[in-house]
Amino acid sequence: MSLIKTLSLAALTATTSFGLACGGGDDDTGNTGGTPDGGAPEGTHTQYVVDELIVPANASQATAVALDLDDDGIADNALGGLLGALGSTAGLDLQTGVDEQLSAGDFILLASLQASDLVNANNVGTYVFFGDNPTPAACTDENDLATCGKHLDGNGSFDIAANSPADALIVGALAGGSLSAGPGSVSIELPLGDAAIQLDLIAAHIDVTVAAGGLTSGKLGGAITAEDVDAKLMPAVQSLIVGLIEESCTPVGNDCGCVEGSSGEQVLGFFDTNDDCMIPLEELNSNSLIDATIRNPDLDLLDADGNFNPNSDGVDDSLSVAVGFSAVSATFDLPAGI
Repeated sequence: MSLIKTLSLAALTATTSFGLACGGGDDDTGNTGGTPDGGAPEGTHTQYVVDELIVPANASQATAVALDLDDDGIADNALGGLLGALGSTAGLDLQTGVDEQLSAGDFILLASLQASDLVNANNVGTYVFFGDNPTPAACTDENDLATCGKHLDGNGSFDIAANSPADALIVGALAGGSLSAGPGSVSIELPLGDAAIQLDLIAAHIDVTVAAGGLTSGKLGGAITAEDVDAKLMPAVQSLIVGLIEESCTPVGNDCGCVEGSSGEQVLGFFDTNDDCMIPLEELNSNSLIDATIRNPDLDLLDADGNFNPNSDGVDDSLSVAVGFSAVSATFDLPAGI
């Protein structure tokens, strides 16, 4: 089977297997993010820094981290499904870049869990921040990745980055050391290629195993609006694809000069419709697979006024995404008012 057919089938299957939003009742939160009106977080804060962020490399991983974002009983992860399909069929390796940038401190995700107890508790709040200025420094030698990750040993201290949202919150409950929370509104940084992009998630949910020393088996999911797909996600995906081409292809005349079997050759074969060895954003947006997946929202989370109100108007307006994660102990000063 050709790459085009294989990739199309894998991506569309991965996207639709998580389920499209349909039916269900209205949510009464009355706001865009989905933060609950009642049940304010209570208790002491326990702080963490993410030491592993898992981006789906295949459909199975995309399914494993998917979460039900619209309460229709079906787990959602459309973006993860497509990224997993690209990983398994076109050799796209996002995880290595994520691991390297996380270890080097290029992006830092902090979490503060407020709870009266870390085993069983209601009104548990998880605040999420972007981190900065780690102590110890991420690397002893910035030119040697083998010396990096020093800030992720469970003893690091951090500042909250100046560009970090101060009110990113998901509220839920702990039962037997397992936290289930949402919906909420949080922002995360997701490396795609050489740079991390900020994704502002609505209907954010989290499932994770909690201990004082760390968070394990974590799943974080949410949705990004159609506007953010076009403004943030698509340019990042295009930059990622261009990077793959530049790594393995050296055009000479009408020959793209790609290494046989390379990711660059495969993405050109799928996305380069006019055979010019380039994939500008316009060409990527017009691709039938992209138009049917990333640029085709799978969830109806907002009403006509832009308020968080799942399945209220029958218009799919948001794209689901979910990742896996773990975290270790950390120390940082909370923003005023938390």
